[in-house]
Amino acid sequence: MKSRYARIAVAGLMLALGAVSIQLLTPATAFAQAAGTAAMTNADVVKLAKLGFGSEVIKAKIDGAPAVDFKVEVDDLVKLKSAGVSQDVISEMLKRAEGGGAPAGAGAGPAVIPGNPADVTLVTKDGGNVHLRGVAGTMSTTNAFVTVLMHYNYPGVAAGVRTHDTRPSFIVNSTEQPKGRIYIVSLEVDNGDQDRSMKLGNSRFWGGMKNLGAPDKDNQIDYDAVAIGNGNQWKLTPTKDLKPGEYGLYSGEMFDFGVDK
Repeated sequence: MKSRYARIAVAGLMLALGAVSIQLLTPATAFAQAAGTAAMTNADVVKLAKLGFGSEVIKAKIDGAPAVDFKVEVDDLVKLKSAGVSQDVISEMLKRAEGGGAPAGAGAGPAVIPGNPADVTLVTKDGGNVHLRGVAGTMSTTNAFVTVLMHYNYPGVAAGVRTHDTRPSFIVNSTEQPKGRIYIVSLEVDNGDQDRSMKLGNSRFWGGMKNLGAPDKDNQIDYDAVAIGNGNQWKLTPTKDLKPGEYGLYSGEMFDFGVDK
């Protein structure tokens, strides 16, 4: 649950919470730099936030950037939050850094992005094939003296798509082996906040938080991946039966479902 903490060194945390130096620019200059040929960076996002641009405007710039070079380790995210960047903008940065959110106009027709399925189909014994729709999450952080807890949170305590099949499969698009890029995950229900959450990163005692773009090991479910069709499709099947609860397929976006008794 959200009460589990990933420990990091005190010195690193205090450094991350230090002052962030921001160079003020005119709006025209800030937009020119963010939309230029160079990759969009954390500094570009901070500049736009400091100039008062709303989250929707900044997210549109992130989605439309030809390339991004976002730094999204724990210290980087703490600096962004301290600089006034909103959680939904940080979530959009994480999505682009993980390979999702292809810029508009990048080729004709739907692109298949490695590690980010353009389409997800849930295959079950009781319901046949069901197309899953992506659900956007918001990121939450909790700072303590020597800990940082980070989650993606999704609205509602139960997914709309339900199954009694304890070993469902997923058909996804990926030009590469999906393991390490696409994850089957469990979601933890918080009745108080009326949401479901997934912890980010792999915590290690006094070792910082690693692999921040990936779900925590506690949420990951092992699966077998078999290439099908033209080689750009894969069938993912959990290696063990799923217990009743809330789950999803995560690739920067969450495709959620639930398993009932």
